Amino acid sequence: MNTKTRGIIIGAIVLISAILMVTAVASAANTYYVSVTGNDTTGDGTAGNPWSTIQYAVYNTTVSAGDTIIVRNGTYDENVDVNKSLTIKSENGTNSTIVQASSPNDHVFEVTAGYVNISGFTVTNATGNGRAGIYLRWGHCNISDNNASDNYDGIMLVLSGTYSISNNTASNNRNYGICMQTSDNNTITDNTASNNTKHGIYLS
Repeated sequence: MNTKTRGIIIGAIVLISAILMVTAVASAANTYYVSVTGNDTTGDGTAGNPWSTIQYAVYNTTVSAGDTIIVRNGTYDENVDVNKSLTIKSENGTNSTIVQASSPNDHVFEVTAGYVNISGFTVTNATGNGRAGIYLRWGHCNISDNNASDNYDGIMLVLSGTYSISNNTASNNRNYGICMQTSDNNTITDNTASNNTKHGIYLS
């Protein structure tokens, strides 16, 4: 077998493997539900038997990278650590779905995984020094259609890259509306930052 033929065969094997992996991830993706009237003890995360907290859904062993968590209307008192590549979105948008920090000295959403999508939430009450409504320190995430208001910082990116930050509102935060520190290759479009104590959008 000559070098050219061997290269073609290896290339074909890599391509087929990649297609199979993508297909497997797509077919394995599931959708889970959270509701203020749900139950973290007896629920299974289905539409008819949802869990009651976002954090329980994220940490649940049945929820895997690539899955979607849909959060129904209500006010959720919690600080959510997102350590998996998930889509977390509200069912009916910011006016209907509020996540307020149960501990003001912690971020409302803290994202420590790549390829996370968060959309449709009002995030508030993370008022402790250096705390944010949405705090990100990874890459390849999409943060859209959120209202990050009345925190210390609205949306904060630290050592992060290749983000899309779009259609968010960041207002009445004690420090910055949207802040990026040591972050690059990010796209920021159609956001509204107003009435923040320092800058609306700040790059450091």
